[in-house]
Amino acid sequence: MASQKEMQEKLVSVMKKWQDIEDQSVKSTTEIAKMTDNPIVKQIMDIIRQDSAMHRKVQQLIIDSLEKQAFSLQPEELAEIWGEVEKHIELEKETIRMAEEARKNSNQLLHRYLLGYLLLDEQKHNHILAQMEDMKRGIYPYA
Repeated sequence: MASQKEMQEKLVSVMKKWQDIEDQSVKSTTEIAKMTDNPIVKQIMDIIRQDSAMHRKVQQLIIDSLEKQAFSLQPEELAEIWGEVEKHIELEKETIRMAEEARKNSNQLLHRYLLGYLLLDEQKHNHILAQMEDMKRGIYPYA
């Protein structure tokens, strides 16, 4: 069985290799976008490029937490912002409703494609906020 240190070293190694792939994705999507004047293709490449850049940041946060300083999340840190987080959760729920309505009222394939992307992204936001709420419950039993 691997030691804690060996597992952390393996995780760092995987994160760094993954970052290399995300860097390749940024370069690739930039090049593809340059090859076309089509606004839909350009937008899709921009979405992927921005997501890849954000993935790289998250991967770096994980690496830094293992190589430099571990991070933590204290109940007080969530408590002081939680009211605003709850307001944001409601905004995300409203955007999901709007995306579903817009998609239902669209009959053009490309519009439905883009609205489907927006819906998935809003659902993703809602999901990560729900996970944040689960973390809050886990570290703050009176939440």
